[in-house]
Amino acid sequence: MRVFPSSKFHVLALAAALAASPAAAARQDEELQPIETQQQAGAEGLQLAQQAAQRGDSAEALSRYLRILATTPDNMSALIGAGQAALAVGDTNAAAGFFSRADTLDPKNGQVKAGLADTMLANGNARAALRLFNEAVSLGVNQADIAADRGLAYDLRGSPKRAQADYGLAMRTKPSDEVTRRMALSYAFAGDRASALATLDPLLRKQDIPAWRDRIFIYALTGDVASAQHDASLVLPPNQVAELTPYLPRLAGLKPSDRAAAIHLGRFPGEGPPQAKPTIVAAPRIPIDRATLAPQQPSGPAQTFAQVQAAAQAQAEQQPQVEAAQQTRLDARARAAEKRRQAAEAAAKAKREKEAEAREVARKNPARHWVQIAGGANKHDLDKEWDKLKGRWPSQLGGRSPWTTHYRFTNRLLIGPFASSKAAQDWVTERKKEGFATFRVETRAGEEVERVN
Repeated sequence: MRVFPSSKFHVLALAAALAASPAAAARQDEELQPIETQQQAGAEGLQLAQQAAQRGDSAEALSRYLRILATTPDNMSALIGAGQAALAVGDTNAAAGFFSRADTLDPKNGQVKAGLADTMLANGNARAALRLFNEAVSLGVNQADIAADRGLAYDLRGSPKRAQADYGLAMRTKPSDEVTRRMALSYAFAGDRASALATLDPLLRKQDIPAWRDRIFIYALTGDVASAQHDASLVLPPNQVAELTPYLPRLAGLKPSDRAAAIHLGRFPGEGPPQAKPTIVAAPRIPIDRATLAPQQPSGPAQTFAQVQAAAQAQAEQQPQVEAAQQTRLDARARAAEKRRQAAEAAAKAKREKEAEAREVARKNPARHWVQIAGGANKHDLDKEWDKLKGRWPSQLGGRSPWTTHYRFTNRLLIGPFASSKAAQDWVTERKKEGFATFRVETRAGEEVERVN
């Protein structure tokens, strides 16, 4: 899973050119001034770059990958690593250049397809990202390796159920706080507040600031604007609460794909993209503010939803923990939400069991067509009535079996079932001509009909 931090790193301007042009890479060699010798920039340089990436120093990793590419521009491992590092620091243009170069060299490389998919996702192109993720899997990439990001793509396409399946796989195989938050938000996109709050609860208890902010949106997305505003007042300053408040009632009315775009990309329907500024990073998976803007020094009131999110994130980073009194109130809300979730699950289970029982009864007793030939208050006497009628009307009742069903204060004596209502009525009409008084009866699905012994 690629997570784009909200740092203000700026990738070297030559990054994309290096990926697209080997000659440019060679010309830049002197400017980069690698500290290793050319020989060290091979296997040893690659190892150092990978170690930097593993410890989370994406800028250092990118710098080292660039040094390798300056002398060996077709090094696939360096191209892939540079693409991943560029994504991590928020430079999607450079990442696209690295991965495109790698795709030209090896169009059947699943890892490259996955990198291109991440690049598309970072730019908000979920349709293209899903296509590339599927290509990556077909080329051998493990589903678990792309599940977290493919889940985000499904959310942006308005398919929260598919997204939740992928997040579930990621949480089982590669758990992280970011995946947990995405799962919680996905439940909210689908309108399932109880599951969203229950999923987020462990992060709330360990003072995860992005989780506190996400809970504001979960309440708003599921129609509880009052709770969203209350939580916002606990974790955000009054001016930011005022800026966010107009958006909160509108979130629940959006379709799932627009909900996901608003929360993950800061793209609210009806608003244009934010003005391009030096601090913009195209990073939909920033773990704190989930916006396309990195924190910036306030120069005026926030106007767009993305700017409101960014301002709130900047404040959240300055607030290391929720005060004890606030924590107590928020914990009480979390416990209440868990109780509601459990009650909802119990009610849903009881409903499913009842529906399953009804389906089983309906399977055994479907809707059918009959003819009633007699009735009686005592069900045990119906066999005698059947023998009496059969003796009187042997040709009419020959080859037929008696059945019974309870009706009000009596029990019907039936023959059938007939193929249709018309067939039953035709039989009644013919018997009427002969003096045998009967009438047509229909039993509903689930209405029990027993054979008379």
